[in-house]
Formats: sequence, C-alpha cells, structure tokens
Amino acid sequence: MISTRLTYQLYYSWTHTERVHVIGCAWFNETLYKGQALASYFSDITGETDFIQRINVLSGHFSVVVETDGHIYLAVDIIRTFPLFITEDNKHITISDEVHFKGDWNTAETAAFKKVYCTLENNTLLSDTRQLQAGEYAVIDSKEHAVRIKNHFRHSSDENKICRNNELEACEKTLVNRIIQYAGNRTIFIPLSGGYDSRYLLALLKKNNCTNVKCFIYGRKDSTDTIIAKKVAAILDIEWYFIEYTNELLNEYFSDEWATYSDMNHHYSSLPHEQDFFALHYLKKHHLLPQNAVVMNGFCQDIIAGSFLEPASSVNVSSHIEYKHDLKVETPAYDDSWNGYQEWLVKNRLSKFIVNSMRVYEYFGLDFYLPFWDKDWVDYWYSLSYKDKLNQSSYISYLFSGIFKEYGIDIPKSDSVHKRKSIYYLRKTIKSILPEKITRFIQQINSRNIQNDPNNSHYLYEELYKRLKNKPACKDFRINNIHAHYFLEKMEEKSGTLRKICHAKILLPPCPVFVGCSIYCLQ
Repeated sequence: MISTRLTYQLYYSWTHTERVHVIGCAWFNETLYKGQALASYFSDITGETDFIQRINVLSGHFSVVVETDGHIYLAVDIIRTFPLFITEDNKHITISDEVHFKGDWNTAETAAFKKVYCTLENNTLLSDTRQLQAGEYAVIDSKEHAVRIKNHFRHSSDENKICRNNELEACEKTLVNRIIQYAGNRTIFIPLSGGYDSRYLLALLKKNNCTNVKCFIYGRKDSTDTIIAKKVAAILDIEWYFIEYTNELLNEYFSDEWATYSDMNHHYSSLPHEQDFFALHYLKKHHLLPQNAVVMNGFCQDIIAGSFLEPASSVNVSSHIEYKHDLKVETPAYDDSWNGYQEWLVKNRLSKFIVNSMRVYEYFGLDFYLPFWDKDWVDYWYSLSYKDKLNQSSYISYLFSGIFKEYGIDIPKSDSVHKRKSIYYLRKTIKSILPEKITRFIQQINSRNIQNDPNNSHYLYEELYKRLKNKPACKDFRINNIHAHYFLEKMEEKSGTLRKICHAKILLPPCPVFVGCSIYCLQ
C-alpha cells in the first residue's frame, strides 16, 4: 500500500488534483507558475523521462508528487525548499511532508547532527524514514513497492556548462525581472547584514528603481556587522529597523512560541535556525512587520561564488569534511574534488540547515523568495573556473569595481578575502603541528572574542549550557553546536516518553502530545 500525507500549510500550502500534488512556485522561462497552473503543468506526465524533462526546465521553490497508473514520481527543487519524506513500514510506503516518531530512533545520525546541524544524505533521525535531498527525485513502483532515488540536478561546477546567459549582467537582468514580478506590489523585506550578499541584493533593487523596499538589521548595537549594515542602509536611503539582541530578547528561546516554531520545522532532520527568530518576534510584538511582505535575503551567494574553496588544487572530500567539521564520514557518492565537496555541502548543511531556516518567515506570516538560488543564476556561477571562484575573486572584484563603487557602499568586511588568504596556510600548518589539545584551546580563546559574536550568542550559549544534563567537555561558544546538543537531548527525552506510552499499549487518538509529533498507539 502506498499513501500520501501532504498537509503543510503555513504561508504556502499544497494544491491537490486527481493525479498531482504541488507546493510553491516555479518559473518556466519568464512565466511564474503556482497553484493550479503549476499542477496543470505536471498533469499529463507519461513517465520518468517526461517527469525529469519537466523538472529540468523549471526554476523556483517547489515540490511535486505525481501519481500514474504504474508509478509515483516525486521531486524537490534544487535546494529542497519544501522537504519530502518517504517512510517504509513493512509493505506500507507513506509519502509525506512531515514525519512522526514511532519508537525507532536513528542514533547513528546524531553525531553528524551535532557537527553540521542536520542528518546526512537521505537519512533522518528516524530509522524508518528517508528524505529527498536538494536536486533529487524518487520513483516508486506501485506494484513492487520499490523506491529509487536519483539526481535531477547536480551541484557541481563545470567550465563547459551551457548557461542560458553567459554574461553576469544578462543574468542580473533576468534575476531582477523575476524578483520584481514575484514581489508585485508587495514590500520586499531584506535582513541586511554587514556582509556582501544582502548588500548586493539591496543595491540591485536600488539600481532597478524598486522603491517598496525595507530592511531589518539585528545583533549587538556595537558590532562591526551592525555598524556596516546601518551605514549601507543610510547611504542607499532605505527604511530600516534595528533590533538589538539583548539578553532579555534572546530569552525568548525558552518560550512556548520558540517551542512551537522549533517543533513544526525540524522534521527530524534539521536543526531549527534561531538567528532571525528573535528579530521577527520583536517586530511582530511591536507591530512593525510589513503587511503582505516577501522576505528576500542573500542566502547563499558567497558559497556559489566560491567561499568554500581553499588554495589547494586537489582535495579528499572525507578528509576535508573531517578537517572543516570535525566529522568522520564516508563519501562514496561524491567525487574527490572541490566539486564533490561543493555537492556534499549543498545537499547537506546548506539545504537542510540554512535554507530550512526560511520556515521562520512563514511562521510569522511572511512569504519568502531566495533570488540567489534561481537555477539560471546558479548555472552561471557553476560555469566559472576554480581560479575565478577561489577567494570569491570574480564576485568580489565585480562588486567593488561596479555596483558597490557606484553607490558608495564599497565598505570591506572585517574578515576580508586578503586577510583570510594570508592566514590560510599559517592556520593549516599550525593545526597540523600543534597537539590537538592546544589547537582546541586556541580555538576556544578565539571563540570568546567579542568581535566574533555579532548577535550576542555567547549569552544564549551560556543559558543553553546551564540547562544541559550532559554537557560537552569544553565550551567552544559556537551557538549552533550547543543548540544541537540541547535540541537532541530534548528530542531524546521526548522519544523516551513516547516509547513508554507505546509500550504500555495505551489507545490514543492522533494528538499533539508534543507539538509537531502526532502519534498513533494501537493495542
């Protein structure tokens, strides 16, 4: 038996027809499809080849499930905006957009979760449930109940990649036209940091005479990021709000509202992202959230422009993951190259942790759109050479000699490319020579530096640390590390309680014993 359970409904919700289920929106050339139009686009699918051809010419944020006489086809977009899960229980297969705990905890995934803030590959924290990763689709044989998961898009760079637009200016034009068409008359609401990506987006909108734009800036009032962001907004004459991340505001992490938000979006695969939550909570409380707005941010332009690359011509993916993330994993599915690491990074940490953070905007009633994950835009950057992308050289040169200079916002970040480049070899050499205890001590000292804490996360780190029953051996003051420990500890407590209920064979109706965890316990 194969069943579908697609019930997601925050800002977006599913459109259902007799054979097709879709959520989100997608561009076909310059036409935006959503709702019934997007469902109709997939209504006459005849087979796997047809399904993939339809997927490959779309760009946007969507997921789709298509039922035919002999097969079911399902796919997520190139960045897994709307997750899809496949649960197999004996001969019963369930396709869903949420998962439920049934007593089988996948403890093998917790180590990775603590390091990269998500489960790896197609795994979840539940042993009977898999997920589709960014750029993947699945084919389910209705008779044999066989599930095959494949790629419809590869996050790999290729200098021979054929792009519809081979000039950055042409790509920009398409990008901005789609932004303007998507937003319509709505306010474009941009979380502005001291970095380059959100600044670039804001400058593009300014250059193209988009006037219905507002920004919000958050963090410590004396941080370099905050100071730069305020200066950029002032120069571009953009209305902005600043939300100071005080101790009092960060305590909202321990509120019922945070628990509700967290439980409805982790899907047993992603660490709920806390960064924007506090700002949006404050704006909502003080009636400052723009009505009918669409949030757009700079995720993850720096990555596709090459920030992950290091000055080494070759790389062993497993070794590099261990070096960067302190995590030992086998990576047979990835080439031992920077392409392989890029694909691993996007399929895991970026899509499941960073992109999943878009749920916070929906939670507060806002639409969202990620312009720098437009497929045509990504194709352009993936077509650049290693040399052009190393240290984001082409990207940063383009910004500082062009639009940043034009608008007088050519303000370098504190961690400039030249600074990072000059210390790369020194850092790697020191790490290879010194004993691990000493290098960890140095990292710990560096993490305490107030200049490395723009969002007052040291305070939240300490509060989480105090509440942990099983505390890590030393404090590294990386907020997501301690958050992952805390999250897993709470989830394990919940799973233990649910196991006891199930083992007691108590008859319960479907009910939210814990928010986001409806359970069925049958005698």
